[in-house]
Amino acid sequence: MEKSYKVNSKLLPEGFPRQFDAHIYFEKDQLAFAEELRNKAIVSFKDQVVFTGQLIPEPIGPHPTPMFEINFPKEKFTDVVLWLMHERGDLSVLVHELTGDDHYDHTQAAMWLGPQLDLNYDVFKD
Repeated sequence: MEKSYKVNSKLLPEGFPRQFDAHIYFEKDQLAFAEELRNKAIVSFKDQVVFTGQLIPEPIGPHPTPMFEINFPKEKFTDVVLWLMHERGDLSVLVHELTGDDHYDHTQAAMWLGPQLDLNYDVFKD
């Protein structure tokens, strides 16, 4: 049975303009760096319309490795993506739009920082 984790959207402040996600992927041996990066994101985007989610310690949904998310509106796209480009180290990051069509969002409306990982697109089939 697959474990469930709180979906970031349920933790977001009411009315948060969640228009983009960044999925920051890590392997078990990169956990300490991922935790440090997550904490850095929280501090770097304090008092801004940027939400940093919890660490998800195992693969979930289409995501093949543990990860955490950063959620942000279009107006913060450049700030968040440039920050990730400089701070991500060796971690792979998927940045994508949130249109309501998960398959489209994770493929055509997506960009990668670092090596692209193989996502499980079968989870998007009805």
